[in-house]
Parts: sequence; structure tokens; C-alpha cells
Amino acid sequence: MSRFRGKFEYSIDSKGRVSMPAKFRRVLSPEAQETFVTCLTPNKCLRAYPLDAWERYEDELAARPETPETLRFKRFLYDTAADNTLDRQGRILIAPNQLKLAGVNKDVVLVGHMGYIEIWAKETYENYFVNMQDYDEMYFKSVEAGLVAK
Repeated sequence: MSRFRGKFEYSIDSKGRVSMPAKFRRVLSPEAQETFVTCLTPNKCLRAYPLDAWERYEDELAARPETPETLRFKRFLYDTAADNTLDRQGRILIAPNQLKLAGVNKDVVLVGHMGYIEIWAKETYENYFVNMQDYDEMYFKSVEAGLVAK
């Protein structure tokens, strides 16, 4: 499984392409076939899943009972999902509807989150962290909940 870590700032080119950091490309598993599946997630953020991780996620979705809520979620998810294969320069093409939904105009921040990569409009990313609660408090609550190693 690919493990992505780190934060990188890039610009979207006029065709909607963004460079995938070399550090992320190096850890991409062969099973991903140099392909990411991008979709919209909360906070006006895009996620780029390696193809193999996305397929495991789809298997989990398919195993869930069909309810009005799961059907609605899957419809929204798949409406925003797109396959993106790395080109020779290590870039992926982000669909225009995804750029619009995420509020991306030019500058983006790519952040590794272990099994996937978040793609944020730079301004949205900066505003999210300016408005975030105190990190120390959040950290210690996470330790208490067993989410962070002591």
C-alpha cells in the first residue's frame, strides 16, 4: 500500500494539470498502474486515491447495505469521481467540474495522508488551518482517545 506524507505547493496549468510530487510518485505501488481516482470530499477538498486503494474502497462501498443514505452518498461520490493517469511529466489532469467544486483557480496544496493525497485550493487550505481549533488541545484529546501514540 502506498504511504503518502508531506505537503507540496503547485499551480494548475491552463489545461487543468497538476504535477504529482516525485516523492509521491516513488511510493505509488505498481498495482496503481500510475493512476489516481480523484473525488470531492468535505471541506471543498479533492482526494486522489491510487487506483488499487480506490478499488478496495469501492469493494467496501459495494458491501454496504443498499439504503437511501448509501445510495445518495454513492451517487454524489461517483458524480465527482474521475480516473487520472500520470502523464510523462508526472502530472494528472483534474476535471473542470472538480476544479470548480473545490474552488481551485490556480494555486493548490497537495498533502499526503497515508493512503491518499488531498488536493486543496491554496486559499481554502490556508483558511481551514487559520480557523482550526488549538492544535495542542486537539492532540491531547486524540491521545486520550487512542488515536495518537503517546
